[in-house]
Amino acid sequence: MDSKELSSILVAPLSFGYAVLIVLLGLYSLTVNVADAKYKNHPRAEKTARVGGWLYIIVGVVLMIQQLFSG
Repeated sequence: MDSKELSSILVAPLSFGYAVLIVLLGLYSLTVNVADAKYKNHPRAEKTARVGGWLYIIVGVVLMIQQLFSG
Protein backbone atom coordinates (compact mmCIF):
# COMPACT_ATOMS: atom_id res chain seq x y z
CA MET A 1 0.00 0.00 0.00
CA ASP A 2 1.52 3.28 -1.04
CA SER A 3 1.00 6.66 0.59
CA LYS A 4 -1.59 7.73 -2.01
CA GLU A 5 -3.89 4.79 -1.15
CA LEU A 6 -3.42 5.34 2.56
CA SER A 7 -4.28 9.04 2.34
CA SER A 8 -7.42 8.30 0.31
CA ILE A 9 -8.56 5.82 2.98
CA LEU A 10 -7.90 8.28 5.80
CA VAL A 11 -9.83 11.16 4.21
CA ALA A 12 -12.82 9.06 3.19
CA PRO A 13 -16.10 9.99 4.91
CA LEU A 14 -17.24 7.70 7.69
CA SER A 15 -20.37 5.68 7.03
CA PHE A 16 -23.57 5.60 9.08
CA GLY A 17 -22.85 2.01 10.08
CA TYR A 18 -19.49 3.02 11.49
CA ALA A 19 -21.21 5.70 13.59
CA VAL A 20 -23.65 3.12 14.94
CA LEU A 21 -20.72 0.87 15.82
CA ILE A 22 -19.08 3.70 17.76
CA VAL A 23 -22.31 4.35 19.70
CA LEU A 24 -22.59 0.65 20.52
CA LEU A 25 -18.99 0.66 21.72
CA GLY A 26 -19.84 3.56 24.03
CA LEU A 27 -22.85 1.70 25.40
CA TYR A 28 -20.66 -1.33 26.01
CA SER A 29 -18.19 0.82 27.90
CA LEU A 30 -20.95 2.31 30.02
CA THR A 31 -22.47 -1.03 30.92
CA VAL A 32 -19.79 -3.71 31.03
CA ASN A 33 -16.63 -1.74 31.78
CA VAL A 34 -18.23 0.44 34.45
CA ALA A 35 -19.78 -2.60 36.15
CA ASP A 36 -16.46 -4.45 36.07
CA ALA A 37 -14.56 -1.49 37.52
CA LYS A 38 -17.21 -1.07 40.21
CA TYR A 39 -17.02 -4.78 41.07
CA LYS A 40 -13.23 -4.65 41.33
CA ASN A 41 -13.40 -1.38 43.32
CA HIS A 42 -11.35 0.70 40.88
CA PRO A 43 -12.81 4.22 41.02
CA ARG A 44 -10.40 5.71 38.46
CA ALA A 45 -11.14 2.95 35.97
CA GLU A 46 -14.86 3.45 36.56
CA LYS A 47 -14.58 7.18 35.91
CA THR A 48 -12.47 6.58 32.80
CA ALA A 49 -15.00 4.06 31.46
CA ARG A 50 -17.85 6.51 32.04
CA VAL A 51 -16.08 9.42 30.37
CA GLY A 52 -14.89 7.26 27.48
CA GLY A 53 -18.33 5.72 27.00
CA TRP A 54 -20.07 9.07 26.84
CA LEU A 55 -17.36 10.41 24.55
CA TYR A 56 -17.88 7.51 22.14
CA ILE A 57 -21.64 8.01 22.22
CA ILE A 58 -21.35 11.75 21.53
CA VAL A 59 -18.88 11.23 18.68
CA GLY A 60 -21.10 8.53 17.16
CA VAL A 61 -24.21 10.72 17.33
CA VAL A 62 -22.31 13.64 15.79
CA LEU A 63 -21.18 11.38 12.94
CA MET A 64 -24.77 10.20 12.42
CA ILE A 65 -26.06 13.76 12.29
CA GLN A 66 -23.28 14.73 9.90
CA GLN A 67 -24.23 11.83 7.61
CA LEU A 68 -27.90 12.82 7.69
CA PHE A 69 -27.18 16.41 6.69
CA SER A 70 -24.50 15.65 4.11
CA GLY A 71 -26.92 13.65 2.00
